[in-house]
Amino acid sequence: MEMPEVVTHRYDPARGACLNVCSLGDLEAAGVVARLRRETRPTLKADYLGRRRVTEAWLALAANEALGRVIGQRPVYFFLGDFSYMTDASRPAALVMPLSKLPSDAITFTLGDSMSVAEGNERRVYTLQEMAGLFAEEEVVAGFGFCDREGVQRRFIEVQVWERAGLGDVLVAGAIGSL
Repeated sequence: MEMPEVVTHRYDPARGACLNVCSLGDLEAAGVVARLRRETRPTLKADYLGRRRVTEAWLALAANEALGRVIGQRPVYFFLGDFSYMTDASRPAALVMPLSKLPSDAITFTLGDSMSVAEGNERRVYTLQEMAGLFAEEEVVAGFGFCDREGVQRRFIEVQVWERAGLGDVLVAGAIGSL
């Protein structure tokens, strides 16, 4: 099985791309989550923001260890593969870019949504090299979807980008914000 060559970031063009709700102060972040629950994501649980912040604290520690250095930013989240065909009212726009454009020493992966991984028994992040190794073995990644042309993917691989260096063109274009 070959590793997808692209990643997809879903976002709301009214807010912009490549933001992280946990970068906001408590009051503003709570307002964003409340608006999402009201308008497009009624299934977001009341404790979402607290759980998201706990997940990101774990992710940062795990990324520090995996990458061998201290991470100073919150991640930007991507799907591994082309998820531009997905329908999501809260994130109707998609940025699809080559995985090779991301800084390889500043990305990590989780086998599934990081919040689910953080709440599970197998809390683990992978580096790009480790992820490539999993694709060589195939059976570990066989159950994950990499393109939603066939319908909604229940299992996907999440990519966390810890530096904005590879996202410069997106940020310069004024796309700055998403959950």
